[in-house]
Amino acid sequence: MFQNVVFSIGRLIDSIYFPAGTCTLINKSNLLVTAAHVVNGSNENLFIRLNTNYKSGYQDTTVQQSQLVPVKIEAIDPFRDICVLSLQGGQSVQSNLKLGTADIVNPGEEVVVVGFPHSNLGRIVLTQQTCEVGAKILLSSKNIKSKHLVLNIQARPGQSGGPVIRTLDGALIGILIGPYVPTLKGGIRLGDIDPQTLHQTTHAVSAGYIERMIS
Repeated sequence: MFQNVVFSIGRLIDSIYFPAGTCTLINKSNLLVTAAHVVNGSNENLFIRLNTNYKSGYQDTTVQQSQLVPVKIEAIDPFRDICVLSLQGGQSVQSNLKLGTADIVNPGEEVVVVGFPHSNLGRIVLTQQTCEVGAKILLSSKNIKSKHLVLNIQARPGQSGGPVIRTLDGALIGILIGPYVPTLKGGIRLGDIDPQTLHQTTHAVSAGYIERMIS
C-alpha cells in the first residue's frame, strides 16, 4: 500500500547507498517530507531509494540492485525538525496522502507508522506498524512551542522522518522524530546505545506545520 509513497532516504558515497531515514511523498507535485536531522542540512549526494524489489506482495531482500532518485532540500524548519524535499528530474508525481494535523486526533486513537527500522544496519525493509496515540504534548525549541504526539511504540534508527497516519481517515498527522528524552547530564552509553532511549514510546511532530512550508 505504501510502496509508492514511503521511501528510504540516504546518501550515495563511493557508489554505495547509506540509508539515513525515511521520507514520504505528499499530495503536492514532486514534494516529500522527512525529519530535518535526517538530511543534516546538506543536499550532497542525497537520494531516495525506490521500492522496486516487490514481487507478488513480498519484498525480495536478495535483490542487490536498487533504483535511486536524487532529491533536493526545499525548506527546513529547524525548530520543529521538519524538512521538505523535491524530486529531481523525471515526470511530475504525487501521492494521495492528504496533509492533516495532530489537532484532529485524541489519546487512545489508533495510528499507523511506516518506515525502515534498523536500516542503519542494512535492513532496508518497508515496515508498517500500528499503535496508539499515548499523549499530546507541547515541546519547546529556542522558546518556540510545537505540537507533538507521544506514540505507544518503540521506534528504531531508520524510522526517523517516517509518516504517522491516522487510521480513521488516512491523513498524514505527524512526522516521526524519535524517542522523547529530555536532556540529562551524566548520561552513559552502552556501545552505540543510549539507555535513555530504551523505552516503549516515541514522539512525532505535528504535520500541521508542513502546509506553511510549501505554500
